[in-house]
Amino acid sequence: MMRSAGSTANDIADRKFDGYVERTRFRPLASGQLQLHGALAFLTAELALAALLLLFLTPFTRLVAICVLPLVFIYPLCKRFTHWPQAVLGAAFNWGMLMAWAEVSGTIPLGAVAMWVGAIMWQIGYDTVYAYVDVADDNRLGLKSTAILFGRNGKACVGLFYALAAASWAFGGWLLDMSMLYAVGMVIVAAHLAWQSWRIDLKRPELNYRLFLSNILTGVLLAGAALAGTW
Repeated sequence: MMRSAGSTANDIADRKFDGYVERTRFRPLASGQLQLHGALAFLTAELALAALLLLFLTPFTRLVAICVLPLVFIYPLCKRFTHWPQAVLGAAFNWGMLMAWAEVSGTIPLGAVAMWVGAIMWQIGYDTVYAYVDVADDNRLGLKSTAILFGRNGKACVGLFYALAAASWAFGGWLLDMSMLYAVGMVIVAAHLAWQSWRIDLKRPELNYRLFLSNILTGVLLAGAALAGTW
């Protein structure tokens, strides 16, 4: 629910820009299919439903959940003043990892934080690949992103963040006493991310978009490695 609310908040904040970006010009607010008051009502409903879910969680998890709210509402504005909106998005988007640890174990161990940091590094990488799809439109509109910051060095920078993600996940797994099967899974994840990095072509937005989508497989591989690592 909070991810959906974050997407709604993002569309509200970007409604005056989205109409000028090829990828986003058909979004409901940008295209005029939905008015601002309707979007605000929908956002209110999403936040209310998300708040109701807090009733089923422990007090500590509720506190952890509430702490993500500033990130959810700051992210849509980040592209106006920083080249690192992907980092803020990564922190917010993967916050559920910390909530899961808080709920199940009543604490957030260092290994869990390392896994979360790895997810942020991963998201900076794949969301930068995504941002290269919009880089021409973003430059024209005066918006910022890691794709604009990295420029021609994007391929190397994405590879670096993917490497940091794999390293953080490996370190987190070690701290959490994962089995050897987790290490095998990490090798597979790292190989997949390396393949993505090798395939990136900054001049081919359609390829970059497909590589962005291939991170669905990265998530599946990571989940499989984590499950196997508990055996």
